[in-house]
Amino acid sequence: MSMTREQVWIVVDRERDYQNQKYPSKDADVSYGILLLQEYLDGARYNKVHSDFQFHSLQEIAKVAAIAVSILENADGSEELLTKGLR
Repeated sequence: MSMTREQVWIVVDRERDYQNQKYPSKDADVSYGILLLQEYLDGARYNKVHSDFQFHSLQEIAKVAAIAVSILENADGSEELLTKGLR
């Protein structure tokens, strides 16, 4: 069974709350965030290859989504995405 977008955002928001409590510093540079994204994506890939359960990979992917949201919230210049968009 899959989730709605609203349900996905609930999961991501809960993970963001966890991240904010565990790692309260805000980094305006995206470099560290990119390294974290890669680390958790590697974890998702490893779990998918070495596990019969997709759930562990989905946990890592939810963490990746939350990290990406954190980067967008805190990075210098990210507000330009509102006016310039992604394309």
